[in-house]
Amino acid sequence: MKKTTQIVLSGAALLTTVIPAFAETGARTDNSTTLVYLFLGVCGLIIFLQLIPVFALGFGIIKGILSGKGASAKPVPVRHR
Repeated sequence: MKKTTQIVLSGAALLTTVIPAFAETGARTDNSTTLVYLFLGVCGLIIFLQLIPVFALGFGIIKGILSGKGASAKPVPVRHR
């Protein structure tokens, strides 16, 4: 039993030194320049700025529905020239 424990522990020690080598074989390099990241940032900014009116309109609609006030329009006299 003692011999088996030593073999298992030796194998585990060997595997712990080998496993990091397997993790680094698929290393990928990123050759994008700063201009690529700047372009992607501007694209993201444009998309974000176009979503602001959507959220404002949605918030206004929800606020109008939940306010519970009935829309009572008062007649307004019209002056003709």
